[in-house]
Amino acid sequence: MTTMSVARIAEVLQRDFRTAANQLRQTGRRLRTTSRHYLDAADTLDRWAATVNDIRPDLLITYHELMVETPDRERHAELLRQIALKGTAKTASEYVRAYISDRTGGG
Repeated sequence: MTTMSVARIAEVLQRDFRTAANQLRQTGRRLRTTSRHYLDAADTLDRWAATVNDIRPDLLITYHELMVETPDRERHAELLRQIALKGTAKTASEYVRAYISDRTGGG
């Protein structure tokens, strides 16, 4: 079992989403692109941040346990960007399920 509360796990995940959104916006500005691709992905991450509290507690715990078991912040950050840029997950719950699937070799 995890030593972090579900609320704290959600808070950290929400911060990760917001940080990634800001990084994508900065990348879009730095590249001086007129494409909305980075901005759309940042908006997706903002939506995920807004829906973190809708994630089932058991999914948050599994997510956290996988993060603790294999602390791989780079993979988490990479997956955040990939999924946000592809637009395949519409909510935080969908992202967490995709992360769990990625880490456990699911399909």
